[in-house]
Amino acid sequence: MISKEEVKNIAEIAKLKFGEDELEAFTEKFSLVLDFVHNINKVDTEGIEPCYGISEENGFFKELEEEQTLDREEVLKNTTESEYGYFKILKVVE
Repeated sequence: MISKEEVKNIAEIAKLKFGEDELEAFTEKFSLVLDFVHNINKVDTEGIEPCYGISEENGFFKELEEEQTLDREEVLKNTTESEYGYFKILKVVE
């Protein structure tokens, strides 16, 4: 099970804020997800071909229409930090 301190650390990196009651609930849910992933990792997949999609249909690309785009300034209104006209993100790789 993941600890509250680990969840607090992950939340800080992701710039998420939790109240104490939310932290408790999120810690429990996150632990369930990690347990599920741990169980999936136990499955023997030796000799199984990788699956690159869940459908036999070929993908298609939708034509982009001019009115579907946003101005850069309009998009950057939704961020707390920008630099050189782009989103500024936190470095997470050491």
